[in-house]
Amino acid sequence: MPRFTSRAERGQAVVLLLGFLAALAALVLWIGTAYRHADARLALRDGGDAAALAAARWQAAGLNLVGELNLIQAYMLADAAPNADAAQALHGLRRRVALAVPFLALLSASETARANGLPEIPECADFLREIGDEAAFNGLFPGAEEAFRDMARTLAARPLHAAPASPGADPSGHLLLAQDFYEAVLADDWCWFWFHAHPFLQRFSGRADFGPLPDYATEPFLGLRLGERLTSLEDLLARGAPLDAQLGALGHPTLPPPAHGPAADNAERRLTVPWSAYDENAWGPWRAMRPGNLPIDGTLRDKYDYFGASAPLSVADGAFVWLAVAKPFGEVGGANPTAHGLVLGGFGDVRLIPVDAGDVGLVAFNPAWLRHIRRHLPGYAATGLTFPGCRYCAALRTFSNPAWRARGLAWLARFGHTCRRPKTGGGGDAGGAHYGH
Repeated sequence: MPRFTSRAERGQAVVLLLGFLAALAALVLWIGTAYRHADARLALRDGGDAAALAAARWQAAGLNLVGELNLIQAYMLADAAPNADAAQALHGLRRRVALAVPFLALLSASETARANGLPEIPECADFLREIGDEAAFNGLFPGAEEAFRDMARTLAARPLHAAPASPGADPSGHLLLAQDFYEAVLADDWCWFWFHAHPFLQRFSGRADFGPLPDYATEPFLGLRLGERLTSLEDLLARGAPLDAQLGALGHPTLPPPAHGPAADNAERRLTVPWSAYDENAWGPWRAMRPGNLPIDGTLRDKYDYFGASAPLSVADGAFVWLAVAKPFGEVGGANPTAHGLVLGGFGDVRLIPVDAGDVGLVAFNPAWLRHIRRHLPGYAATGLTFPGCRYCAALRTFSNPAWRARGLAWLARFGHTCRRPKTGGGGDAGGAHYGH
């Protein structure tokens, strides 16, 4: 016989159906939110990588232009015509190029990020205005500070969708410039001290133990990282620098030979003048710059085996941040373009590189950290002054507390042997996985 459901049973079925539909709606909403988050992260990664590559192309163009100006100087000094004054002026022009390239690179990166639909980073403009106001260049060229300030203010007046990465650690190992140190203090991460600063924690008695702060670059973002070499064209040729071979490899005619005869005057070939060269502290073999901590397997070809002119860029979209690093590569006659120290150009390629393999330790753009190391640390190093509202200053006050250090040392004495080094890799919300590129 057919069974008739009661009104109460029909009501229960409706309740169950509504519950099922509510759960289904929640699942669909969750899937949609997860998809949007995943899509946002992918867009952020793609836009950030493209921004870093765009900046690196300007780094390459700047290096090539400086190299061409070096070569023009060689031709001028080799020529019989009196070109000494013009040759001397070329170095000022090379310095202007090196000063301007970071701004052009950042502008290109910002426009690339904008074209990829990434939002503006308002704090970047504030940062540019700050470093513009603080610019100080000793003897770079007359008016260098004003030129730098004008470029910084001009760029800060427009929406910026990419920001230069912040330095995460000082290559010299100074604790006050190592962001990991502050984070370890704030988190009571005693294991960090076990591996990185246990003896310092034991002997610390006051801020003087940190030692003097190293010089901090006025221009801490991007940059060609060039120096200069004072020598003559004659010395360059006599020391075995194969300029003629390199000129041929770059598609240029060879240098004219020295003039001969009683009336010959080759004084300009012997004139000591400045040439743009690779800064030996910022350019060099990868393994020499990152001993024991380089994420490279296999054989590294000589023409790619050099640091320098990295373009670390940070982009953000809400809570998601992505850090990417790219750098220019090239060759001169199939060889490493930095082999002889003199900048001659030849950079025709840009590649993404691992974040860990950048020129300095890097973190995503962090205005609070930059403000601390640029504005707060000099006062702390001189007088012990700390600033309210600064989490890094709060970490310094905590570290200076003898009771806090005693608690950490007691914990390490009992449990330090159980500490394990964290594995590298991954990225999380901060983006830019350690070995992501």
